[in-house]
Amino acid sequence: MFGLGPLEIVVIAAIAVMIYGKRLPEVGRTAGKTMGQLRRQWQEMSREFELAASLDSQQPSPRRPASTRRSIDEAGPTVASPKIEPPTETDG
Repeated sequence: MFGLGPLEIVVIAAIAVMIYGKRLPEVGRTAGKTMGQLRRQWQEMSREFELAASLDSQQPSPRRPASTRRSIDEAGPTVASPKIEPPTETDG
């Protein structure tokens, strides 16, 4: 159990009794409930991730249908920025 020997478990139990005393059963129950809730939440989250992954792998890539695609020629003229030329020197 977690790589602990019997002596270590006895020492931990003795320390827990000294710290919590008569409240030890209540603390143990609360710790057990908390561990159970965490385990259930972890399993639920894992299931949701697996479901999302399976749905993502099943759906085709979102592309527009061929009828709504336009070719470059049909797209119309492109807008370009105005060409700016440096000023020239004039005699004057």
